[in-house]
Amino acid sequence: MSSKSKRYKSIDKRVITEGEAIDFQLYLPNNEKTAMCLFLQSDTVVDGNTKVRLREVERLYIDDKESLRYEAYVQKHIQTIARAEDISIDDKAIIVYEKASSVIDEMFRNPESLEVAKNVKPVVDSFVSIILHDPKAVESLLKITAHDYYTHTHSINVSIYTLSLGAFLGIKGDDLKALGMAAVLHDIGKSKVDYDIINKNGTLTEIEFEEMKTHPVQGHKIALNLGITDERILSGIRHHHEKLVGNGYPDGISGDKISQFARIIGVCDVFDALTTKRSYKDPMSTFDSIKLMKEAMKGHLDFDMVNALIRMLHR
Repeated sequence: MSSKSKRYKSIDKRVITEGEAIDFQLYLPNNEKTAMCLFLQSDTVVDGNTKVRLREVERLYIDDKESLRYEAYVQKHIQTIARAEDISIDDKAIIVYEKASSVIDEMFRNPESLEVAKNVKPVVDSFVSIILHDPKAVESLLKITAHDYYTHTHSINVSIYTLSLGAFLGIKGDDLKALGMAAVLHDIGKSKVDYDIINKNGTLTEIEFEEMKTHPVQGHKIALNLGITDERILSGIRHHHEKLVGNGYPDGISGDKISQFARIIGVCDVFDALTTKRSYKDPMSTFDSIKLMKEAMKGHLDFDMVNALIRMLHR
C-alpha cells in the first residue's frame, strides 16, 4: 500500500521513551510534504541517538490504523514520562492531562468495564509522580485544568486539586494514590443519570435533582462491581456530597462520620464547579469562589480543608 493511500495521525514526540521498544511505525513528512517517509521501524528500541534526532523533528506521525497500539504504549509508559528529566514540568502536565482526558472519557462511556478501570490507576499514579517529584508541579497542573465544565474534565480537575491538597496536607505514597483514585471516580455514578439532566442548561427541577442525587450511590455500586474494596475510596465516592451538619446526601451523615477523603474531595468538587464555565454561568474567580465557599457553605464544607486549599493556592 502506498503512503498516499494511508491515513496518518500526528502524535506527541515527547512520549517516545528512550530504552523502550515501539510496536508501531513512526513517520515523518518527506521534503515535499505530500507524503510520508519511515522514521523508525516497529519493534525498534529507541536509543539515545534516536532521541537526539527527535529533537530536530517538527512533526511525528503514525499510521491511523496503529492508534490503539500507540495508546497502549503511552498508557504503559505514562509514569516513565511523568518522571522523565528531559521533559519540562509544563510539558509533562500537558501530556499526562491529555492522556487522563482520554482515559476518563472512555471510563464514563464504559463505567463497568474492568479493562477501562485498569487504565485509570496509571493515570492517577502519573499525577502523583509529577506532584511529588517537582515542587512546581502543582502550579503547572493547575494552569491546564479545563475551564469549561464537562463531567470527565471535572473529574480530572477534581483529582488534580485533590491530589495537590492531599500532598499539601502531608498524605503520601499509597495513601495519596488511593485518594487520587477516589477523586477520579467520585462522579462515575453520573454515567447512570439521564444525559439531559447532567447537561441541562439551567437549574434542575426537584424531580431532576432527586435523580442527580442518586449518583454517589450509583458510583459506590460501580466501584464495588469493579472490585474496589478500600473503604476510603468507597467513602470518597459515596460521601463527597455529605455536609458536616448532617443534611447532605445520600446518607445524611455528619461530623467525624464523614471520612477525610470525602471531606477533601467535597471541597475540591465545589471549588472546581465554581471556577469552571457552564452553559448557564460564567466561571468565578478563585477569590470569589473561596469567598462564596466561606460565606455560604459554613456547616457544609470542612473549613480546615478550605483554609488548607487557600494556603496551597497561594504558596
